[in-house]
Amino acid sequence: MKNQRKPNASNKSQYYMYGNHAVHAAIQNKNRTIKQVYCLPKQADEFKNQFKHLNIEIVQNDFITKQIGKDLPHQGVIALVDSVFKKNIEDLKFTTGKDRVAILDQISDPQNIGAIIRSAAAFGITKIILPSDNCPDENATIAKTACGCLELVQVAKVTNLKNSIEKLKKMNFWIAGLDGKGQEDTSNITDIEKLAIIIGSEGKGMRRLTTEACDFLVKIPISEKVESLNASNAAGIIFYCLARA
Repeated sequence: MKNQRKPNASNKSQYYMYGNHAVHAAIQNKNRTIKQVYCLPKQADEFKNQFKHLNIEIVQNDFITKQIGKDLPHQGVIALVDSVFKKNIEDLKFTTGKDRVAILDQISDPQNIGAIIRSAAAFGITKIILPSDNCPDENATIAKTACGCLELVQVAKVTNLKNSIEKLKKMNFWIAGLDGKGQEDTSNITDIEKLAIIIGSEGKGMRRLTTEACDFLVKIPISEKVESLNASNAAGIIFYCLARA
């Protein structure tokens, strides 16, 4: 593995993950394939002691910079990993009884996606569905922003979001969309046993077909002086409300 180089750009299933929290969590995820871990000399001993089963390669900073780019907070460790994003909702593990799913529509910023994944894990939302169009593949920015929580949440990136919503309905899920013009309060959905909550971007919101697929629209009450919330902030609030139920 000493001659390992940056994965082919056409191979969307592999990327270089960076940062202590992200790499530590990835190594401990039994469903994650780690191709190789690279550490600066200072960090190598710690990783070798903690993960004795891994082949840790010691490299210099210029090697890491070549793989991930300059000025990123890699903390002396990167790992070449396979993506854990799934391609179909059938690949997700649903539970009997109470179950929760988050659906992200029109959210293309990987930092927003990573932050939402982190909030989802914090409040017990273990499944997230993304559309394949206008949405990034699993990448280092998502993993870094999620701060290890990417390994705690199942993520499916589906070709047809509307079809996936219909499949959820057949599984007895109710579909609630976050919308500034919604008529339902967050307290009205917390008792629903099987619920999928859709979060759109703060600018465009949900797409028309996605909105039409909702069983009801939910509004987070905010000051009239504020037009809207950042998508990740809105997600954190609604996830907290659901967790309290």
